[in-house]
Parts: sequence; C-alpha cells; structure tokens
Amino acid sequence: MKIALETLGCKVNQYESSAFLQGFLERGHQVVEFQEEADLYVVHSCAVTSKAAYQTRQLLRRARRLSPNARIAVVGCDAQVDWQRLARDGLATHIIGSEEKFRLWDWLEEPGDFDHPVVAVSDSRAYGHLCPLPVSRMLGDRSRAFLKVQDGCNAFCTYCVVPYSRGRSRSHPAAFVAEQMARFQRAGYREVVLTGIHLGQWGRDLEPEAAFHELLQQLDRAQRPQRVRLSSLESGEVTPELLKALETLDWICPHFHIPLQSGDGDILEAMGRPYTPRRYAETILTLRRRFPQAALGADVIVGFPGETERRFRNTYELIESLPLTYLHVFPFSPRPGTPAAEMSGRVVGSELKERAKALRDLARQKKRAFEETFVGRRLEVLLETRTSEGLWAGTSENYLHVVLPADFRAAVGEIVPVRIERRTRQGLLGIPCPG
Repeated sequence: MKIALETLGCKVNQYESSAFLQGFLERGHQVVEFQEEADLYVVHSCAVTSKAAYQTRQLLRRARRLSPNARIAVVGCDAQVDWQRLARDGLATHIIGSEEKFRLWDWLEEPGDFDHPVVAVSDSRAYGHLCPLPVSRMLGDRSRAFLKVQDGCNAFCTYCVVPYSRGRSRSHPAAFVAEQMARFQRAGYREVVLTGIHLGQWGRDLEPEAAFHELLQQLDRAQRPQRVRLSSLESGEVTPELLKALETLDWICPHFHIPLQSGDGDILEAMGRPYTPRRYAETILTLRRRFPQAALGADVIVGFPGETERRFRNTYELIESLPLTYLHVFPFSPRPGTPAAEMSGRVVGSELKERAKALRDLARQKKRAFEETFVGRRLEVLLETRTSEGLWAGTSENYLHVVLPADFRAAVGEIVPVRIERRTRQGLLGIPCPG
C-alpha cells in the first residue's frame, strides 16, 4: 500500500511521526510524498493556532482531490479538540485522537468513509502513562534527531489548547530516554534535541518524583551523540540545580529558549503565566552571565485581549533591555474552549500587524548584533543542507546559521569546526579550520 504522511506543529509531533513512519515501513508499505497519489493519507495535526487548524483542513482536502477513493486519517491535536467539526465537514475517513494515535494501525483497520468516519477520541483528562515509541531514524532529517521525553501540560494558560488536546503532564522514565538517546547515537546522529510539551516538568509525575536536572545528570553517564540541545524551558524552571548541571555538562548546547509571551505584568496575569516581567528578566540575565556565548530566545504573543498600547510598550521595552538573541512572534489566536477566547479587548487589523512587525524588527536587530560578536571566532557547525547557491548550511552549537564554501568536502550530519569570517546575506560565513 502507498502511504503519505504529513506532519504539522511541534518537535514532539515530528518524533511521533517518525515512529508512525517506521511502523509503516516495517509492515512493508511504500511511503510516498504527500502530493502523490496514495492509498492512505495521514495528517498528523496541530491545534495550537487557528492557522494550524486551517492547514490541517487544507491538507485533508488536497488528499481527497489527489485520490478520491483513498482512506484519509487526521490524527493528533486537531482531531482531539475539533473532531465533531471534522466529522461534520466530511474531511476524513478516520479521526483519531491524541492517545488513540499510538494504536494507529488498529483504528485504520476499522472501515470508515467521509459520511460515517471512524472516530476514536477519548477524554484527554484520563490519559495514562506515555506509550514508549522507539525510533531508529527521524522522518526526513539526516542531521539532527528529536527525542520526546515528556508530553502534556498542567499549566492551563488561558490562551492555550494544549492541555485539552494532549492531557496532563507525563514523562518517559530516564531509562527509556537513555535507551533512545543511544539508539540515535548508533544511527549516526551527532545532535539530539530533548523535547516535550512542557520539558521542564519532566519527572514530576514519576515514582519516585524526579527533576529535569537529574535526567541530564543520568544522560551524562549514558551513550549519547556529540551534542544535545534543549527545546524550551519556562523561566521558573531554570533552577540553581539546573544551572549547576548545565555548567558542568559540556555536551549540552549553549542555547536556551525561555518563553516570555508578554512583558506586561497585567497581561501575564490574564494569561495565567506564573511569573512577573522582573522574574523573567532575572532568569535571562542569569543565563547570559553564566553562559556568555549562549543563544537566548523567547516566544511572544501580541494582541492578547487587554493589550493596550502602553502594555505593548512594556513588552517592547523589556525585550529591548534584555540580551535576547532571537524571538518567535505570534499574533494572538483565540482557540475555542479556552478562557482567553471569551475575553474582550483583542487587538486586530493594522494595529496587530504593526505591533508584530515592531517586535520582528527588534528581533532582527538583536540577532544581527549577536551574530557580529562571533566574527573572527571559532564555532562548531552541524552541516544540514545545501543553499540555492550551493553553499553548505548548518547550525552552530549556539544556534547561529552558518554557511561554508561549496567546495568543502563533507557530509550531511557532520559537525565541523569553523572560523567565522563575516556576515553575509546567506548567514555567517565560516571557513573550516583544524579541530
């Protein structure tokens, strides 16, 4: 059977899709590109924004146009939270929720059609232990691997649908994480990204309870690739114990993504975020002091209900004052069923676009200033792909985009030492140097 798989959303989804792909191949099926004719299409969906939900529906409609008689399955977060609409609109033959997707093949064997789809969606509040998903290779990525160590979230921020789509926070035991890390190392990966829906909550549901820094210390004794990157941590989870561990574990990349969402105290409170602007600033300044070369990134939401011009300026000025090196800027996207979707005072239209643009312009300035401090210095670059000009392109340990001369002899997935010559339109130009 020809099967096409498309994945939307987070690194956790990408890890899980790699497990699905592995299962398809082990059963002897042929995996084809999503734009090709297939017998089965699987859309691994995301629901974190309205745009992600829209993209899910686009893919489902595209699949039906390509192969009107194929089975079409939508799985994961959007299927979990909006299954009734998906069924009503006749967009899939199988609608499979966030827990049920780990028995994907069992549900696909059930007969369904667009008028009467198979719906396998249970209450996310009742989700139990995580299903172990051993993965040998990542879907379509030969340079780095993502390793899911945790799923779900207990925070219930007022704008976020994730606790409803993925359930409460649950962790893989350290032994499983170490086994999967070794599996990726044996497969030849030189970088692994530890990822989760709420990574810093790892271990709090285990018996006995554990903390994230303890997982890192256990991995220090395990077989692992050359370097490990952390995906995202909340500011309150950057504890003295974690900082001490990070300073002693030189295989962890100096790259820390600490979501901000807003730099205004009133907006943070309305969001249900458990910190103040001052507390967030202290975390970022501590990280910069202890890791001078680290990339420091943040997520920011603009246009949240109640965000006046003054409150937006508070966010802008806080970011401007901090040594952040990049931003992910998101216009507020109301998600059905969340408290924020019912709040008044949303910012829309040209004002929303102008605020997002202002933050993105600020982010470009900060990124440029950070890049310039590394001209003339040595970095370790993971080679990922070729640019349209034929140059090698990759990522340094501290999350800088680096290009290398086209004639450099190497392979995707290698980590090479380079000396940064200058900034270019394509990125920082690096010249290979002796290790």
